[in-house]
Amino acid sequence: MVKTTINRKQQFLSLLILGLVYPLNIIHELGHAFICSLYNQKYELTLSIFERSNVICVGNEINKTVYGIAGGTAVMIFMIGIFFIPQVRKNIGARISIVSIIFVSFINAILEGFLFDFYNQNLII
Repeated sequence: MVKTTINRKQQFLSLLILGLVYPLNIIHELGHAFICSLYNQKYELTLSIFERSNVICVGNEINKTVYGIAGGTAVMIFMIGIFFIPQVRKNIGARISIVSIIFVSFINAILEGFLFDFYNQNLII
Protein backbone atom coordinates (compact mmCIF):
# COMPACT_ATOMS: atom_id res chain seq x y z
CA MET A 1 0.00 0.00 0.00
CA VAL A 2 1.31 3.41 -0.98
CA LYS A 3 0.60 6.24 1.41
CA THR A 4 0.44 9.74 -0.03
CA THR A 5 0.52 12.81 2.15
CA ILE A 6 -0.75 16.22 1.16
CA ASN A 7 0.44 19.21 3.14
CA ARG A 8 -1.75 22.11 4.27
CA LYS A 9 -0.48 24.39 1.49
CA GLN A 10 -1.59 21.87 -1.14
CA GLN A 11 -4.98 21.43 0.55
CA PHE A 12 -5.50 25.20 0.68
CA LEU A 13 -4.61 25.65 -2.99
CA SER A 14 -6.95 22.81 -4.00
CA LEU A 15 -9.84 24.34 -2.03
CA LEU A 16 -9.04 27.77 -3.44
CA ILE A 17 -9.34 26.43 -7.00
CA LEU A 18 -12.70 24.82 -6.17
CA GLY A 19 -13.75 28.10 -4.54
CA LEU A 20 -13.49 29.77 -7.95
CA VAL A 21 -16.87 28.37 -8.96
CA TYR A 22 -18.78 31.63 -8.48
CA PRO A 23 -16.09 33.90 -9.96
CA LEU A 24 -15.99 31.51 -12.94
CA ASN A 25 -19.71 32.09 -13.35
CA ILE A 26 -18.89 35.76 -13.87
CA ILE A 27 -16.23 34.87 -16.45
CA HIS A 28 -18.75 32.59 -18.18
CA GLU A 29 -21.30 35.38 -18.47
CA LEU A 30 -18.64 37.85 -19.62
CA GLY A 31 -17.86 35.39 -22.44
CA HIS A 32 -21.45 35.75 -23.62
CA ALA A 33 -21.31 39.54 -23.20
CA PHE A 34 -18.13 39.65 -25.30
CA ILE A 35 -19.97 38.03 -28.22
CA CYS A 36 -22.84 40.52 -27.88
CA SER A 37 -20.34 43.37 -28.08
CA LEU A 38 -18.61 41.79 -31.10
CA TYR A 39 -21.98 41.89 -32.87
CA ASN A 40 -22.41 45.54 -31.76
CA GLN A 41 -25.41 44.57 -29.65
CA LYS A 42 -26.28 46.10 -26.32
CA TYR A 43 -26.59 43.52 -23.58
CA GLU A 44 -28.02 43.12 -20.11
CA LEU A 45 -25.81 41.28 -17.63
CA THR A 46 -27.47 39.80 -14.53
CA LEU A 47 -25.28 38.25 -11.85
CA SER A 48 -26.72 36.49 -8.85
CA ILE A 49 -25.47 34.18 -6.13
CA PHE A 50 -28.73 32.36 -5.50
CA GLU A 51 -30.63 32.93 -8.75
CA ARG A 52 -29.77 32.47 -12.40
CA SER A 53 -27.04 34.66 -13.84
CA ASN A 54 -27.37 35.47 -17.52
CA VAL A 55 -26.62 37.81 -20.39
CA ILE A 56 -29.30 38.92 -22.79
CA CYS A 57 -28.33 40.54 -26.07
CA VAL A 58 -30.90 43.29 -26.55
CA GLY A 59 -30.84 43.21 -30.35
CA ASN A 60 -30.80 39.40 -30.42
CA GLU A 61 -29.17 39.50 -33.88
CA ILE A 62 -26.27 37.20 -33.07
CA ASN A 63 -25.03 33.77 -34.02
CA LYS A 64 -26.56 31.71 -31.20
CA THR A 65 -24.03 28.92 -31.60
CA VAL A 66 -21.07 31.27 -31.14
CA TYR A 67 -22.88 33.03 -28.30
CA GLY A 68 -23.56 29.72 -26.55
CA ILE A 69 -20.03 28.39 -26.95
CA ALA A 70 -18.47 31.63 -25.67
CA GLY A 71 -19.37 31.18 -22.00
CA GLY A 72 -17.74 27.78 -21.53
CA THR A 73 -14.84 28.75 -23.76
CA ALA A 74 -14.09 31.85 -21.66
CA VAL A 75 -13.89 29.69 -18.53
CA MET A 76 -11.72 27.11 -20.31
CA ILE A 77 -9.26 29.78 -21.48
CA PHE A 78 -9.08 31.29 -17.99
CA MET A 79 -8.51 27.91 -16.32
CA ILE A 80 -5.88 26.87 -18.88
CA GLY A 81 -4.07 30.12 -18.00
CA ILE A 82 -4.27 29.26 -14.29
CA PHE A 83 -2.99 25.75 -15.08
CA PHE A 84 0.30 27.19 -16.39
CA ILE A 85 1.18 28.80 -13.05
CA PRO A 86 4.07 26.64 -11.73
CA GLN A 87 2.80 26.45 -8.13
CA VAL A 88 -0.55 25.21 -9.40
CA ARG A 89 0.94 22.61 -11.73
CA LYS A 90 2.95 21.10 -8.87
CA ASN A 91 -0.21 20.52 -6.79
CA ILE A 92 -2.07 17.32 -7.69
CA GLY A 93 -5.30 18.51 -6.06
CA ALA A 94 -5.22 21.79 -7.99
CA ARG A 95 -4.48 19.93 -11.24
CA ILE A 96 -7.45 17.63 -10.69
CA SER A 97 -9.70 20.61 -9.87
CA ILE A 98 -8.59 22.58 -12.92
CA VAL A 99 -8.88 19.68 -15.34
CA SER A 100 -12.35 18.93 -13.95
CA ILE A 101 -13.49 22.52 -14.40
CA ILE A 102 -12.06 22.62 -17.93
CA PHE A 103 -13.88 19.38 -18.81
CA VAL A 104 -17.22 20.60 -17.39
CA SER A 105 -16.80 23.94 -19.20
CA PHE A 106 -16.13 22.09 -22.46
CA ILE A 107 -19.32 20.03 -22.07
CA ASN A 108 -21.21 23.21 -21.17
CA ALA A 109 -19.89 25.00 -24.28
CA ILE A 110 -20.99 22.10 -26.49
CA LEU A 111 -24.47 21.86 -24.96
CA GLU A 112 -25.06 25.60 -24.78
CA GLY A 113 -23.64 26.23 -28.25
CA PHE A 114 -25.03 23.42 -30.39
CA LEU A 115 -28.24 22.76 -28.48
CA PHE A 116 -28.96 26.41 -27.67
CA ASP A 117 -32.78 26.34 -27.63
CA PHE A 118 -33.00 22.95 -25.89
CA TYR A 119 -30.42 24.04 -23.31
CA ASN A 120 -32.21 27.28 -22.50
CA GLN A 121 -35.62 25.61 -22.23
CA ASN A 122 -34.72 22.38 -20.42
CA LEU A 123 -31.26 22.32 -18.89
CA ILE A 124 -31.03 25.60 -17.02
CA ILE A 125 -30.63 25.19 -13.29
